[in-house]
Amino acid sequence: MSRRLKKWAGFTLDTTALLLNSANKLALKCLLAFLVTYTSFVSGSDVNMKNKVDTYANLTHAVLYEWNYHSELSNEEILRQLQLSNIQSDESDVSVVFRHVMALSNAEHQGSLQVPITVKRPLLEKNWLELKSIDLRTYVYLKAYYFYIKGVNDYKGSLKRLSTTIPLLYNLKQEILQSGDKRAVAMASMWLAAEYSASSPMRSINEIEYAIPFLGVPKNSNKLENEFNLHDAHRLLSESYLDLNLPSKAAEHAKQFIALKKQYSTLDTVDFLLAITALNRLGYFAEGLALIEDAKKYMPPVRDYKSIYIDLLLMSIYSSRLAEGDKQKLTELSSNVLNSSVDIPTYLIDAKPIANAMYVAVNGSDSQLEAAIREYEKAFEKKLNAVQYKKSAILGKFQALKHIYAVRGNVEKAFENQENYRTALVNYHTEQFKLTDNTDLSMLSRDVELAEYRQKELEALQRQTTDLSGERESLRTAVFALLTIIFSILTTWLWIAKRKSDIKANTDSLTGALTRRAMLIQLKTLLKKHPTSCIALIDIDHFKRINDKYGHALGDEVLNTFSQTIRKRIRKSDLLCRYGGEEFLIYFENSSEKEVKSVLDELNYSFSRVAHWNHTDKAFTVSFSSGVVALNGSVSSDSVVKICNDLLYKAKNSGRSRVESTTLAHS
Repeated sequence: MSRRLKKWAGFTLDTTALLLNSANKLALKCLLAFLVTYTSFVSGSDVNMKNKVDTYANLTHAVLYEWNYHSELSNEEILRQLQLSNIQSDESDVSVVFRHVMALSNAEHQGSLQVPITVKRPLLEKNWLELKSIDLRTYVYLKAYYFYIKGVNDYKGSLKRLSTTIPLLYNLKQEILQSGDKRAVAMASMWLAAEYSASSPMRSINEIEYAIPFLGVPKNSNKLENEFNLHDAHRLLSESYLDLNLPSKAAEHAKQFIALKKQYSTLDTVDFLLAITALNRLGYFAEGLALIEDAKKYMPPVRDYKSIYIDLLLMSIYSSRLAEGDKQKLTELSSNVLNSSVDIPTYLIDAKPIANAMYVAVNGSDSQLEAAIREYEKAFEKKLNAVQYKKSAILGKFQALKHIYAVRGNVEKAFENQENYRTALVNYHTEQFKLTDNTDLSMLSRDVELAEYRQKELEALQRQTTDLSGERESLRTAVFALLTIIFSILTTWLWIAKRKSDIKANTDSLTGALTRRAMLIQLKTLLKKHPTSCIALIDIDHFKRINDKYGHALGDEVLNTFSQTIRKRIRKSDLLCRYGGEEFLIYFENSSEKEVKSVLDELNYSFSRVAHWNHTDKAFTVSFSSGVVALNGSVSSDSVVKICNDLLYKAKNSGRSRVESTTLAHS
């Protein structure tokens, strides 16, 4: 090729490269401009969708919790908000979810105004997934509520729904665990707790305590996301402890519930109910009456249904105390309720019949009282058909009848209704889970309560027979009563002493954890009963160095601190054992491998933050290694612990301060 041709070829190639380079730069600029525009569009779209979800969430909250309810938000105002939101004409996936939930919320309420929501399209999984991608916490709350209300409607309010709702809620919780959003997981746990509270308060308490570290106070503008906050946790704990007949614990959490509501200016008169009920059962009548005076401060200036609430609470205390002048107060209070002309909500529809029965119990004849009680039972049936929570209504009926008969002086009937109350609780606790050991209810408190009623019966019998048999018969009855009380006290004392002895024998004196023997005995039963559980074997890293360098006193302090750190974090259904030396064994009930690894990582972080010790001035931190086995079927405890031990050594050899785990499936 000639030089000219070469030069021309070179010029052509250079020009082509230059043109291509310019074209690339132009294309890159266009691409960047497109990406910026697209990102802004998507970002703006995301914000708009999130705003829409918040609007629909607040609207749904009003429908679920304000519709047909005496509150500041009337049905007319909710209807106006429905129209302004344009949710009826919205064809988006999220609108389908919200419409279905609102339509279901009062579909089965008899004789009440229905929410005018039209369901145009079926609710599909893709609708839920769209909501989940926009707002995970709203998704959790709505899906959990959907499971709950669908169960209520399908089973006509029967607790048989729990066979459906609890597995669905448990699976929802497992799904949300994958997200890493602790607040969302806590919301799912609180829904599980709310359903467990209808039949198994101990399981309810376990779920609440699992969730409570991640619950806060209402801050978000989205009202559904604010549900199940810290004060709700204390309210549910109080309810569960009342169900377990532990009024002292119920009162403790009810007071925390009141304090939190007061702190955030959301306290209402009806929020005092749980605390007053617990104090009444404890016999702390003066404290209960003082709390009622506080409750009155939150009543509106004009008398409304909340004044009926206050009068009923006062009646419950006076009918339990029955001091001098209390019957006169009961007459006045029942008259107030009977003469009241305020609008009464559905859940208080039996208030006037209760007041009438109480008035007759003080002032009427036996035949009049029986007629009044029949009228009350008719009103109660109407109430039962109208309310969602049948359990609370039925238990409240037995308590009301107990108070009425106690005021009348009919000890036998009063105790009969107290027993009906206790039996109903046992049935609720055992119906769904076929429990054979009903130790969830306090046997000691039941025995003491029975002894109190027996004593009242003896006193009544003594008064009746004094005139017939004279001083000799009176003395015999008194001696019999005294022997009965002594025997009851002695039996209770022996029971308590045996319990303390058993606890001491099964507990490691240094750490407060179970002994190895006690743990292995329990594991044999638990691994058969809960085949989807986890076992973790833990060993404190370099513990021998700590003993050699700082002495055994400091070593004991490290062991005790380690045990306390674990016991504060795990649930009450989980078990901790000092397996030997610096080794600990933890049983996690119904837990997955991922869930337990997360808990152990939290524990390692918490334990490693302790740097200062009482037995030395030198600061140092401690970690631990662990081997975890997750079970998918029944297996022997010995084989599980052996695998845990192998995994623990693997963790030690891989650098310590880590968790090695596996899932062990057995047929």
